[in-house]
Amino acid sequence: MCGIIATIAPVEIGKQCEWIPKGLELMAHRGPDGQGVSTIDLPWCNVTLGMNRLKIVDQKKLNVPFSFPQLGVHLAYNGEVYNWRSIRADIGCSGHAWQTECDAEIVAAAWRQWGPNCLHRFNGMFAFVLVDYFQKQIFIVRDRAGEKPLYYARRKERLYIASEIKALPVEWQEAECPEMVALEFDCNQNTPWKDVQVLEPGHYILLNGTTGTETVQPRRWWSLPWREEDHGDIEFQEAVEEVEKLVVDAVRIRILTEVPYAVQLSGGLDSAIVQAVAKSERLYCVTFRDEGIDNLAMAKEAAGPGLAREVVPVEFTYEDLISTLNDIAYHLDTPATWTACCQWFLAKAIAADGNKICISGEGADELAGGYSRYRILFWLDKMFSDAHLSAYKPLISRILGTKEDILINMLNRSGLDGIRPARSLVARATADYKGESAALTSLMGRVDFYTTMQVLLRMPDRMCMAWGIENRSPFLDYRLMERLATLPVSMKISIKESKSVLREVARRLGVSSKITEETTKKGLFIPPAWIKRISREQGINDSALWDRKGFTQAMHKCWCQAFADKENCNRCYNNT
Repeated sequence: MCGIIATIAPVEIGKQCEWIPKGLELMAHRGPDGQGVSTIDLPWCNVTLGMNRLKIVDQKKLNVPFSFPQLGVHLAYNGEVYNWRSIRADIGCSGHAWQTECDAEIVAAAWRQWGPNCLHRFNGMFAFVLVDYFQKQIFIVRDRAGEKPLYYARRKERLYIASEIKALPVEWQEAECPEMVALEFDCNQNTPWKDVQVLEPGHYILLNGTTGTETVQPRRWWSLPWREEDHGDIEFQEAVEEVEKLVVDAVRIRILTEVPYAVQLSGGLDSAIVQAVAKSERLYCVTFRDEGIDNLAMAKEAAGPGLAREVVPVEFTYEDLISTLNDIAYHLDTPATWTACCQWFLAKAIAADGNKICISGEGADELAGGYSRYRILFWLDKMFSDAHLSAYKPLISRILGTKEDILINMLNRSGLDGIRPARSLVARATADYKGESAALTSLMGRVDFYTTMQVLLRMPDRMCMAWGIENRSPFLDYRLMERLATLPVSMKISIKESKSVLREVARRLGVSSKITEETTKKGLFIPPAWIKRISREQGINDSALWDRKGFTQAMHKCWCQAFADKENCNRCYNNT
């Protein structure tokens, strides 16, 4: 929906933070439909809020940041609460005359009615800074999965907050980030920018006069649930029917919009399920026909019959990729993978046709056991449960290590140097597990949800917002996340197939058997020949087919140029 920015500083009545306008300018791409700044004086601090608005809900011109005097709330808000209409009905009038047809007002009213517990009523993606003038509090929030970004930095007694790092008043200085050693990108609280941190998914910060900016303590308000083993299994068909209802409603509430939306098709199962519900006429697919990679044929299968418009092929060359890599790195704020390149060109094409929303399929693989590598864990789980091998557990442990070792080796992408940070990531993601019998597949899905999925969500948000459009992911509807997380592994992976429950949902929705029976489909990627070429140009001549080292080096160089090299980039906050 927009880019938000804030500063919280010691009391200096009426003083507006001077860096806010420049920060908003640097995030103008996130909200081309309105911009504003407001200052709120609390007894213990001054707060300056800034906001760029992308009009998705309520097409009227609204002043931003939002101010609702009757509620005592000022709000810099990014995202959408999709079920805002039903929440408004629950709240009723309560002496408050509604000013807008906008979910931001519902966020403010829900806070006034329920306090921090309002978050559990929200179904959507959001990050916001809410100033409660009545209670003299500041509420800083990020959604459950982390679809919308929020960063913060502390300087003495000031707290700075922004949707993108480049808008923070901090000089670029590369910092040690252990996650980048293991994964090639950051994914948790730390970032490779010195002194810049992420408010992690499902967390909030609540500040008042007794907890000032020097004691910022994020609190978790949601986490991915574990399967409760003692509650027994439901029948497979019952699970399919339940998941189908959730999928259909998750897509429905994300396409209930006043602005044009498009569906990003890959020809894979997840986007085909989305399209089977959405039945969109605006469809886009990345393909590389000149490189012998034709994703378009399967995308047309996923589109379904009887469409008035053809699927739009989005194609780009190696030279196009290299020429835009600096821009991609700039918008990402921190290095990421080649998926961002495909999303850059997809978002560019979608925006050029007048669409304001892109619907995509992130989240299904982690939660429904979709990654092909999970099948390795599936077979290891069978080995661990094989009664014939019960006496050989010491031997198995000697060969493979513990379950934790297996997860670490599955997550770590950089050899010995990555083992320690990978161990820490695995421990954090599984810290609240109290049982002993969780399948490796379930554990890995949870680890990926809190690690690799975080960069997969950052990329579509940044690449879409670079072109002034919004990305939405139906599989990250919290009802669907919680249900898929608690299904037994047997409903996700079998000897025959992966993502079993979602494949059956797809069949029930009429998705082509060419897609539901497909076993080799990969996500967004650039041609292997390009990967090898980038590696050679980075001085790596013995790279394997999907070796990321060369691309990682190239992306890191572009990131450094974007924010540290004043000759190559004069856009970032401290280089202007």
